Amino acid sequence: MDITTILGVAGAAGLIFAGFAGNQISASLLNMHGVVVVIGGTIVATLINTPLKYVSRAARELGWIFRETGEASLEKFIPVIVNLAEQSRMRGLVALKDADPGVADGFLNRAAIAALEYNDYNFVRQVLEQEINQGVDDMTEVANVYRTMGVMAPMFGLLGTLIGIIGVLKDLANPESVGPAMAVAITSAFYGIFFANMVCVPIAGKMRAKVWMQVRLKTMILEGVLEIMKGSVPLVVERRLQAFL
Repeated sequence: MDITTILGVAGAAGLIFAGFAGNQISASLLNMHGVVVVIGGTIVATLINTPLKYVSRAARELGWIFRETGEASLEKFIPVIVNLAEQSRMRGLVALKDADPGVADGFLNRAAIAALEYNDYNFVRQVLEQEINQGVDDMTEVANVYRTMGVMAPMFGLLGTLIGIIGVLKDLANPESVGPAMAVAITSAFYGIFFANMVCVPIAGKMRAKVWMQVRLKTMILEGVLEIMKGSVPLVVERRLQAFL
């Protein structure tokens, strides 16, 4: 589990609980007008703005921010690649077929198979760099779904406030209803700001960080496999990979 995500969610829940317990957050903040305008409007606008491919993937990848996938500890993968280099020195490139398929979502295995099948240094580099770049582009678009929602939510909060104020102005003849109606109107802005800054923007930021950690890991693996293809001794491979730490 990703400890920072868990701590952040727990901290947010704790702040909300403390707000209710200390009467800093009252029941007047709860209204369906704000929920429908902010959440509903943001989702609808996102569907209009974003292709279905990225919307559906954004929903599927949401759990990714809670998982510790290993990209943060590059050093634990260096012995795996160095061992592969040692095996290749003894048995030749055929040893690459034994690459662990569980490393970096199978990237090490794909890189090793490409090196074994084509045995062309430049071609293997070009193909695998294309795979890395394509993965970055796709996950950046997924993160942008949440970034877009983070931009839209405060705007819909403002829209909900304006709609509520219009309702207040229509009923100015009844002074007793003005205060409660204004409170309901202004809470829409609260919902928009809260949803953007406590949900959408943090998710987009965590996804972006994880994407670049994954890129760093895959680049390290690629360089390791290319060194093996060149016939570098395991010590040289290890030193080359340590430059990524």
